[in-house]
Amino acid sequence: MKLKIHESISQVVPNCRLGYLTINNVIVRGTPPALSQEFAQLQAEVAKAYNLDILPKLPRILAVRNMYKKLNFDPSRYRPASEALIRRVLQKKDLYYVNSAVDVNNYCSIKYLLPFGLYDLDQVIGDIVYRRATEGSYINIAGNTVSTDNKPFLTDGAGVFGNPTSDSRRTAVTLATRNLLAVIYADESVSIGELHEILDFAAGMFVCYNGGTVTEKHIAYPEK
Repeated sequence: MKLKIHESISQVVPNCRLGYLTINNVIVRGTPPALSQEFAQLQAEVAKAYNLDILPKLPRILAVRNMYKKLNFDPSRYRPASEALIRRVLQKKDLYYVNSAVDVNNYCSIKYLLPFGLYDLDQVIGDIVYRRATEGSYINIAGNTVSTDNKPFLTDGAGVFGNPTSDSRRTAVTLATRNLLAVIYADESVSIGELHEILDFAAGMFVCYNGGTVTEKHIAYPEK
């Protein structure tokens, strides 16, 4: 599998990078107690460190929002997944515990203040291109119809399936998933070294709570 960044993205975000992992032969299950405990501790740390007033001013949140704006993707209307999760914590709303894979993904997104996407690799058709999508729509994980017009998306041979805000139901990770694709939508301020560290941490968390073997760990850069 190859993951490429299309010029429709790189022309406006020239330093765009995507970190990605593939993990094979996982066993996805209900949220393990140890993960619930780790997640509760992280949420307590986030609630202590941040509040809703300073959240929009945090450098990483600002950087992700600026990336959205460059792509004409309104971060107030289409909130980055990482920001949406942190806002729920600060608003004292319960996070949704889904399964051992999705919960690790959300944990990492909150920890690093970056949008993480998680997909059932067996439902991805062929190679992947991150690009601005043309006019159309898709069904998101919540079952809602979402317009794709000119928004940034991961696309495969069957069409769009993921972006930093809302993923497709087609590639959703369930208890039947056996192979994972995790994607980090890094803003331009994330250094290559930091992105490698984030990938290493995420890989360790996914394997810790889902088993399996990391088969790919890469960073995708815009094509020259």
